[in-house]
Amino acid sequence: MKILKQIILVFTLSAMSFSCGSDDDGGSSNSNGVLIYGDTEYQLKAGIIEDYGEYYDGLYNFDISLATSEIIESDGVPVPEDNIFSGVYFELFTSNSSDLAEGTYAFGDNVEVNSYTYANLFIDSSIENNNAISINSGTFTVLENGSTYEFSFQGTSSDGTSFSGSYTGSLQSYDYTDEFDRPATTSSVKTSGRAFRK
Repeated sequence: MKILKQIILVFTLSAMSFSCGSDDDGGSSNSNGVLIYGDTEYQLKAGIIEDYGEYYDGLYNFDISLATSEIIESDGVPVPEDNIFSGVYFELFTSNSSDLAEGTYAFGDNVEVNSYTYANLFIDSSIENNNAISINSGTFTVLENGSTYEFSFQGTSSDGTSFSGSYTGSLQSYDYTDEFDRPATTSSVKTSGRAFRK
């Protein structure tokens, strides 16, 4: 009888350990990436890619927004599901008309292939108060595109804080190629990504 009780106890403890391990794995599977801002790490859950079409001859504009929240649609506009979220936004320029081409995009003053001139961090933000922090140096690297995207990024924000991060997963896709009359559209018109503003 004593041996039977010990066997039952071992099976019970094993089942509890397996159950706890499954819960932990389930929690981490919600994260597709990470944003590190200073000493703080934020788990990125979802992202969107916005196609704004041809900026001018042979130069195409795609915007990437990555967030710690799942992204839902409100009146046809993508917004974070969580009331408070953090994330990153990049306005990127490529020579590929159909998708954001693989390669490294560098921050700079000139709009050209494999560049970005406008990007923001959002730390503990809300739609009403997005707490945008400008990015003024760094790179954004597209390692894979298509049905699954893989990104890495790093740089410095306008407040002097270093940031870095990565993301691997699918993106919700939005086509705004007919919305703006190119080439007049500028970053100041679009501001900072639909997912991070009203």
